[in-house]
Amino acid sequence: MTSLSFTPSAGSDPRHDAYVDEATVRNELTRVFQICHECRRCESYCTTFPSLFELIERRDDHDAGRLTPVDQDVVVDSCVQCNLCSASCPYTPALHELQVDVPRLVRRAKAMQHATGITSWRSKAVAKSFGRADLIGRTASATSRLANRVVSAAPGSFVRRLFARITGVSANRRLRLYRSERFTTWFDNRPRVLLGSPHGSVTVFPTCLVEYRNTAIGADLVKVYERNGIECSTSSARCCGAPSLHAGDLDRFAKIAKRNVRALASEVRSGTDIVVPQPGCGTILRSAYVDHVPDKMRLDAELVAARTYDASEYLMRLHRADGTVLDTDFIGKTFDRITSVGSGHLTDRHAEFDSRDLLRLTGARVQQIRGTSGIETPWGLRAANDAVADELAERLASRIATTRADAVAADDDFANAAVSEHLDIKALHPMQIVARAYGISEHVQREHKW
Repeated sequence: MTSLSFTPSAGSDPRHDAYVDEATVRNELTRVFQICHECRRCESYCTTFPSLFELIERRDDHDAGRLTPVDQDVVVDSCVQCNLCSASCPYTPALHELQVDVPRLVRRAKAMQHATGITSWRSKAVAKSFGRADLIGRTASATSRLANRVVSAAPGSFVRRLFARITGVSANRRLRLYRSERFTTWFDNRPRVLLGSPHGSVTVFPTCLVEYRNTAIGADLVKVYERNGIECSTSSARCCGAPSLHAGDLDRFAKIAKRNVRALASEVRSGTDIVVPQPGCGTILRSAYVDHVPDKMRLDAELVAARTYDASEYLMRLHRADGTVLDTDFIGKTFDRITSVGSGHLTDRHAEFDSRDLLRLTGARVQQIRGTSGIETPWGLRAANDAVADELAERLASRIATTRADAVAADDDFANAAVSEHLDIKALHPMQIVARAYGISEHVQREHKW
């Protein structure tokens, strides 16, 4: 039977050569997979663990050490990086000497595949495409008439299938349109609000999704924050680099991490906190950068991690603090019942219920559920993820349908888009719901309709 003991090594450092040594990584996969099979706490969270357990149980002795490299890679490739398992695991590095962190191990395995040539040239090409989110976003926003002809084409159509062949983006997902007016452009041109005695000061890190596509989330976030006496500015940092990290391209991710840490640390030292409206991107800033920057930048990365908050988290932190309270004069449109979808990226930092508590201030009855849509970052939109993402999105939508809610709220806009594919119900970011409850006019996103 496979040994479950754990011995720390330099191989756990992504900057060390041993990090991508195939034999070392596969031994660690074997060790962790055996622990997971004997625990089984996460069996219902996604498709990854049932697939793993089925592969192990094909052997009479149920020994994870009998899995082949191909078996291991099947499990690794099915992980969508939702972080629900690490948020619930009793064997995480913070809790137990066995030090189990499946999402982190999967990222290491993807890096090993990338470094050793296991990853196909096609997958590497797709990774490079997804890794250039800012370049693609700027180009698509500038040419939104043409870009949105493709993006708005019917899922499964010839246009979308051709687009999938070129870029690797799924032909079956409903995609957000590109906006001719980017979030930061709107921010720079908006009427300025002067706050006499601000309760806080934040730098909004919009993420590529809010910057180029769902700019309404960013606009509503700024308006809600300013209504509550919080000064807002925008960050000069660019895409967080999640697609490169999740594809295993560590060299590119390290470059992105260094560039963004340098910018974000400077902004924090100017006196602001960092607010991120997408949980998956917030996790990159809080945990991944520290591991991937050079030693001389580690203190800066730790500063960024300590001062990064999710959108609802920052507001509820202000509401609970001594001497401050949120504006609860909700004169606009409210919902009676809301289903709040908790993200694993918030659970592992005890911020899972902040959106639920914020929405309850509007007078709504809010039911919290956990689940993943199968798309946690732009990397989840690739065609290779279709089968897993569709199954997980259907599962999440089925759970939401039983709650009979008037609206669905998820901090992760990828989850909102996936839910909207399966249910005829409003699926919005919490900032959008709170903005309408305040009576703030819905942000008109400039787009070209066809």
